[in-house]
Amino acid sequence: MVTVLMVSHGTHGDVWPMIHLGAGLRGRGHDVTLLTHAPYAEPVRAAGLGFVPIDTPDEYAAYLADARTILLDRVGSPSPPDLLAHYRRTNLFGQLRLEIDTLRELAVPGRTVLVGRHTSGLSTLIVAELDRLPVAWAAMTPAQHLLLPVTEHLHRTALAAPIDQLRAELGLAPVDDWAAWLGSADLQLGLWPRWFDAAGDPTADRVAKVGFLLDPGTDGGSDSEPDPDAGSGPVPPEVAEVLAGEVPPVLVAGSSGQMLLHDFYAASVPAALDAGRTVLLVTPYRDLLPATLPAGVHWFRWLPYRAVMPRVAAVVHHGGTGTIAQCLAAGVPQLVLAHSFDQPDTGARLRRLGVGEWLPSTRWEPPRAAALMRRLLDERGYRDRAARLRAAIDTTAADRAGRRIEALLTPAGVPAP
Repeated sequence: MVTVLMVSHGTHGDVWPMIHLGAGLRGRGHDVTLLTHAPYAEPVRAAGLGFVPIDTPDEYAAYLADARTILLDRVGSPSPPDLLAHYRRTNLFGQLRLEIDTLRELAVPGRTVLVGRHTSGLSTLIVAELDRLPVAWAAMTPAQHLLLPVTEHLHRTALAAPIDQLRAELGLAPVDDWAAWLGSADLQLGLWPRWFDAAGDPTADRVAKVGFLLDPGTDGGSDSEPDPDAGSGPVPPEVAEVLAGEVPPVLVAGSSGQMLLHDFYAASVPAALDAGRTVLLVTPYRDLLPATLPAGVHWFRWLPYRAVMPRVAAVVHHGGTGTIAQCLAAGVPQLVLAHSFDQPDTGARLRRLGVGEWLPSTRWEPPRAAALMRRLLDERGYRDRAARLRAAIDTTAADRAGRRIEALLTPAGVPAP
């Protein structure tokens, strides 16, 4: 049995895949603990994993709110975000030290593998150095690898001093090559399929593309509710009535974080209404919506996506890989309104695959979005191609990833070459 210590940060698209990966590892007989945000305690424990909170619910809410402010401030701006200020305002350096101390306390010498979320899992790299443990980094999107030069620049110019100070306190030398250090994990996991990788700029061969991590036993968790049953459960009666109509509705799926712009809803909802469709609008943040919703718009905090998505005409979303995977598994066309770091890349991949369209945040005018929506609905090729890709989605990605993580330890407990 291997002790697997996992660390993840972010929202549903960052945490749920790690829960599914951990559940797969537990099913293979390993002891798994996930360090992540406090609101995910229930789904982590429901998956049979150990749970260590890295913050409180209030601290997590403040972290999301501050991240949203940074994204809003940089819309249309070529300048990078003030990452150092974000770290200081949300005590992320203190969180980093907490993760390091916890990982070292839980690690079993010779029988432990560390797994960190790509880019943010710095604690796993540091503990791997300190205690000579094998480490894997799991990327949720290809863009996390393609944007490594930007990541390296931000860490070298904004975060190097406080991180090196922390390293000195732990007896480690300063990082002299940030690009090499950020790429130093023994295993690089890509949580997407090879055919998705090939639909855009490819990632390096050393990235093991294992597939989308969708839970085979549930709906993979809704993108709208931090709850173990959020992706499953019965379809609400009012939704069932809409789905039973002659004309399938359009699903507008908001993010589980607060990072979406108000303009996302101002563009996506009219696009569906102008196409003559009823709208199922999902977001946990009612304050991002108008006080009075237009006729034909039904708002929900969450919906069971696995049951709903195959019965809608199209899905409008922000471009997170979790929602993309859900849509592909349902065989439904997608419209991505992208505004963050990785979303333009994922939107462009969907367009090349012929199953979706996308718009950057600088072009979110309702007429543009409406024109793309009508194209998705009127040209049957989108749905036909989505149906064909549906057959390419499997539920064995967690098992493939688990085998690669196991391979980091030889039977003798020595890191594999």
